[in-house]
Amino acid sequence: MDGGGAPKTGLRISFILLAVAIVLTVVCYVYSRWAEAQRQQELVPRLAADSIVKGLRQYQRQTGQFPADLAELERRVWKHSNVPDFGPAKRTLTAANYYYMYSRVDALTCAVWAIPSGPRREEGSTHFLVIGPKVIRRWKGPALSKAEIDKLEPVPTAAVLNVMGLTEQSMIDQRRAGSKSVPTPQRWR
Repeated sequence: MDGGGAPKTGLRISFILLAVAIVLTVVCYVYSRWAEAQRQQELVPRLAADSIVKGLRQYQRQTGQFPADLAELERRVWKHSNVPDFGPAKRTLTAANYYYMYSRVDALTCAVWAIPSGPRREEGSTHFLVIGPKVIRRWKGPALSKAEIDKLEPVPTAAVLNVMGLTEQSMIDQRRAGSKSVPTPQRWR
C-alpha cells in the first residue's frame, strides 16, 4: 500500500535544481575566463601615435609651428575634459600602456618617442617619429629596457637608433595626393 498522501515529487525537483546549478557553474566559469582574457588584453600596449601626430599636425597648421610642449597642444587642439598628466616638463604622456616623449626640434620639426610600458611591454614595439609639415620619418624596434629609457636622447642620430635596434620604416610623404609611403632618400641614411 501506498499510504495515500501527497505524491513524491521531491526527486524531480532535485534533478531540476541540479541542472540549474550545473548551468550556472558553466556560465560563471565561461564568464570568469572571458573577464580574465579582457583584463590581460588591457595590459597589452596599444599604440596611439596616430592621434598624437594628428594633433601635432593640426597645431602646426593653425599656428605655423609645432608646440613647445604637450600642454600647449592640449590647450589649443585636444581640449580634454580631464587634462592628462604631462609630467614636470610637460613633454611626456602615458596612454594605453605606451609612454610618449615629445621634443620640439625647431618650429617646423618635432620628434616623438613611443615606448611600450606595463607588465606586458615586451609585446609592444618602440617607435621613434620625426614629424615635419609634410613628411614623417619613422623607426621601429623592440621594447626598450628601463636602463635604455633612462639614457634616451630626445632626438638621437640614425646611428644611435640603429645601435638600439630600431630600423627605419618607409617615410610617409603627404606632399603627394593621399598619404603614400615612399622609400627613405639615400641622403638620410
